Amino acid sequence: HTLPLTRRLSCMTTTTTAQIIPPTTTTPETAQATFISIVADASGSMNHLHGTVIKGLNDFIAEQASSDNDAKVTIVQFPSVKDEDGIQTILPKSNVKTARKITGDDYVINGMTPLYDAIGAVIKKADQRIAKRAAKGKDPESQVVVIFTDGGENASRKFTQDAIFTLIAERKAQGWVFVFLGANQDAFEAGGQVGFAPGNTMNFDASEEGMTNALLSVSRSVRAYSAMPMSERFMKSENFLIQPDEDDESEEL
Repeated sequence: HTLPLTRRLSCMTTTTTAQIIPPTTTTPETAQATFISIVADASGSMNHLHGTVIKGLNDFIAEQASSDNDAKVTIVQFPSVKDEDGIQTILPKSNVKTARKITGDDYVINGMTPLYDAIGAVIKKADQRIAKRAAKGKDPESQVVVIFTDGGENASRKFTQDAIFTLIAERKAQGWVFVFLGANQDAFEAGGQVGFAPGNTMNFDASEEGMTNALLSVSRSVRAYSAMPMSERFMKSENFLIQPDEDDESEEL
């Protein structure tokens, strides 16, 4: 169901924890590294796309590595095989140029779809990473969080829809980018319920071609975003996704 506007607004003003997160942006003129967090659905219904997801994630990393952009990536799946915080790390924090390849031993199909718990856990882990960098006096990084799923939320135990809406709204205000790819659902409705912008949302067909094209679109979008100066990143943060045909047309000009 879609949250009424008044309920959405109330969610944004009733934060339970007051953790101060350092800004992830400096000035519009300052170049900034990009940190990419990919949250991959590994529930049972993704079984037929197992190999496609692995190839798509490896192609994503290879495309980021082929540019001069300064970027790091981490990839997690949900649900966790070990049931730790609802997510399981597939690829620990890595520079895109030295990241290892994902294999079938990393991306393990199992269980249901604790979507809200996965989003919440990834945001909290990013918060911790940002705070540690700030404490060491390191430069901030632009945060890009990409979630893809072929089904709706059905198994979260720690985070509610309202809580995730609030977390995303707060991080977007700090300059984070959130991208939602959904299949077998109205991705715009499902993503909108927790605050994903329409320009950062995509429906995809739950097929090899559909999954491949969705990950390709995200990969090209992240590559383009990471090459932008900060002033342009601000304007792109809620109109993020490049369709593959758009990218092809721009290269022909």
